[in-house]
Amino acid sequence: MILKFEKAINKNQEQRVRYADQPEKFMESEADLDEEIKNMATLTEAPHLYPEIVKLGSVSSIVSLLSHENTDIAIDAIDLINELIDEDVGTGEDELERSEEATNGMKTLADALVENELLELLVQNLERLDEKEEADRQGIFKILGIMESLLGLDPQLAKKIGLETEILPWLLKRIQSKEYDSNRGYAAEIISILLQESRDIRLKLGELDGIDVLLRALSAYRKKDPEDDDESEMVENFFNALCSALNETEIKEKFLEGEGIELMVIMLKERTLARIRAMKVLNYAMTSEAGRGNCLRFIDATGLKALFPIFMGKGTKKLKKAHSKTFVESEDEEHTMCIILSLMRNLSRDDVQRLRLIKKFTDDDYEKVDRLLEMKELYESKDQRVKAEIEKEKEELDQEDIDDLQDDFYLRRLDAGLFTLQRVCLVIAALSKEDQGIRERTMMMLKRQGSDISSIFRIIEEETVLMADFSYLSRMAMGGAVESDDKR
Repeated sequence: MILKFEKAINKNQEQRVRYADQPEKFMESEADLDEEIKNMATLTEAPHLYPEIVKLGSVSSIVSLLSHENTDIAIDAIDLINELIDEDVGTGEDELERSEEATNGMKTLADALVENELLELLVQNLERLDEKEEADRQGIFKILGIMESLLGLDPQLAKKIGLETEILPWLLKRIQSKEYDSNRGYAAEIISILLQESRDIRLKLGELDGIDVLLRALSAYRKKDPEDDDESEMVENFFNALCSALNETEIKEKFLEGEGIELMVIMLKERTLARIRAMKVLNYAMTSEAGRGNCLRFIDATGLKALFPIFMGKGTKKLKKAHSKTFVESEDEEHTMCIILSLMRNLSRDDVQRLRLIKKFTDDDYEKVDRLLEMKELYESKDQRVKAEIEKEKEELDQEDIDDLQDDFYLRRLDAGLFTLQRVCLVIAALSKEDQGIRERTMMMLKRQGSDISSIFRIIEEETVLMADFSYLSRMAMGGAVESDDKR
């Protein structure tokens, strides 16, 4: 089969050279080549034999077809490569995972494809193909499928793909179309995957004005929901890409300059998918010392007016009903507490914005303090249940196993709500330090719950990092300046 494939390539090349001005004389060889490329797809039934394809030198032949003068042949080659490394190769009806031998075979083939300049030629075809033609449109979809498969086989390829080719500019251009289509959705997914893997790619996105591109794409959904699941997935990828990028200080600044805060605040006032994901974006945008500018802007952009109804649980039932698959109340509460904590960390008593934040907790007869104590009671009961389960499990284990599982036990507590509980306790403790009225209300509510302030500090004192955070928040409450991350 491989021999016939190689012969078909050679015959077509010879006839194209010999009859360059008489295409009717090489059309038959082109049809034969088309057939042989399609026949090569049967190799997907034996991925463990892929290394033999590499040894025979056929990889360079396959890749060379991406430069073929006839785009139909180039698309055939794209289709073949896509099938050879598809994530389902090597898995049968009864097999959820492929064998190690099959996986190694696919990795060997993928490495050889990349060594033969596959990535550069795929990007050239992205520019070459015309999406107005159905075959070309499908070809582009399959190119993006190849990129996803390569990244699945070797996530480290993200740097090579994102930094050494021109795919990122193409992807950013592609997601700027206004209507949803499958290629736009796939482009958004590839951007999201690339940004997860490398700081350098995230910075390159910023240099290419990618943050503005993402914000403009998301602005279309500020007051409306996507029309179907596929479009929803695209919007989720826009948000995921933004969150990944916001891990970088430089991107936080570009987000601020691009009025990302203002857009997220508008989204918070709606009952859409964007309202749910905007909370996560704001959480990422406002963390660390680099998030101070975003914290100031958030309050200036009437963010508190949008945030605190969410904090109080208003609209939660309707949001659950409208977005039962995507809205998770505990995640929403976690993001809310992280945002409030970031505001307290990044705003000093010299900032009028901090005074406005603290005032929110004293307004309406301290109802927001009551809400904090309500959350503490709820998440503390969840933590107690998980701790009891863990203690029961320990009875069946020896000490060595218990020691080995300590990290797993702690992660279970965090997943069950300890992470949110810790932030609730930090906020309560810091607010009590700053305002006498809040402190008195806290003590009264804790007494009603049959508890006292020590129950707050029991949670904080579990972790050294939490105690350090409380010390910093205490200095802020007493009028201290905003400190750099390494001093907090």
